[in-house]
Amino acid sequence: MNAKKSVFQLEEPIARPPLAEIVAKRILEMVTSRALKPGDQLPPERELAEMLNVSRPSVREAIRGLAILGVVTSRQGGGAYISRLDGEALLGPIRFFLSLEDMNIRELYDARSLIEGDVARRAAQNMSDAQLTELQAVLEQQEATLADPKAFRVSDFKFHEAIWTGCGNAFLKRIGESLNSLGLEFRRRASEHPTVLAQSMKDHRALLEALKSRNPVAAALAAEQHMQNVYRSTVAQDVKGQKT
Repeated sequence: MNAKKSVFQLEEPIARPPLAEIVAKRILEMVTSRALKPGDQLPPERELAEMLNVSRPSVREAIRGLAILGVVTSRQGGGAYISRLDGEALLGPIRFFLSLEDMNIRELYDARSLIEGDVARRAAQNMSDAQLTELQAVLEQQEATLADPKAFRVSDFKFHEAIWTGCGNAFLKRIGESLNSLGLEFRRRASEHPTVLAQSMKDHRALLEALKSRNPVAAALAAEQHMQNVYRSTVAQDVKGQKT
């Protein structure tokens, strides 16, 4: 008589993750725990393999994957280093993915509107007088870049960076930076047009005035309106580019 099959017997064995995936996770754990910091060099492949008790090919594959994600970079002369770990470095692969999905433009700017509105609301309450003075200076310098799209984009980042910092929440600052980096993938072509830059300049002035007046509601509305204008001009230019 055959023994009954145990109800706890698994039909399929539990799959173990590839060694390269385990190695990558261990390296990421060292990054998140600050055992490895931006700019730190990883040990050589052989040393890492011995430390983690895996083969050198597994280490090599893990580092290659982390390099694709932007966590690890290679420098001239050899060696793998932990990247700056900022929004620009870490979101390259996501930017590429989003560039293939036109529908995500709307979703991206919907998210930016939500985040930037709350950031501006907090900044109206938390920015110091010195920070507002610095923001005013950035805006005045921006006036001179309306004929230079590249310089305007640099100044635009500084303007928003000052507000992200001034909101007083480090997590919102990182999210704002990251979403801004994603938006640049769609934004570059649209921001070449003087009328678009002029509108952004107008939006920035309105946002600054709301911040200086310490009006959280007005600041949030100004930031959201700015994101809506950016979205419309980006989509309009994208459609125009497809027709030409």
